[in-house]
Amino acid sequence: MKKITALLCALLLLAVSCAYAETGPVVEFRDRIQLEGSLPDGYSYSLREQTELTLKGVIESGDSSAPALEIFIGFNDSFAEVESLDNLDRESLESVKRGFSEEDDVAFDLYTTAPGDKLLVVRENNGRFLDLYTVCLGYEIELTLYPADGQSLTDAQISRFLELIRTMDIVPVRG
Repeated sequence: MKKITALLCALLLLAVSCAYAETGPVVEFRDRIQLEGSLPDGYSYSLREQTELTLKGVIESGDSSAPALEIFIGFNDSFAEVESLDNLDRESLESVKRGFSEEDDVAFDLYTTAPGDKLLVVRENNGRFLDLYTVCLGYEIELTLYPADGQSLTDAQISRFLELIRTMDIVPVRG
């Protein structure tokens, strides 16, 4: 766990010099949730599917060798009164972790974005994916980075992803 934390910190320091082109809302979900931040140069967001209670999208590059970031937002009745990951009780957080570890060999860590959103970091130990998970007003938000080639994520790819996430803010839209 300490190695993951140290790696994340080191990667964040390396990533500070990345250039970004687009700022503002990256993902908007039915006037309920916005993910705001900056997309790396050459990346764009595409909505894949949306229902009344879920959204699936992807942030990807025109470069076929670059990793893609899949986004899932879905309402969970069990978390209807939960404002953020900080408000999950220990039992609920452990249940979320079990859901990730049932199928894959993973390590967990917590990460806080610059605006203060806390995320559960789920790193597959063979480097096939990096997952970030949080809760906001009953909505589960999952961001999953996959390598384009189906191999393992490189440290540079993870670093670029974490820089995107570092600037991200999860904004509940209250009407």
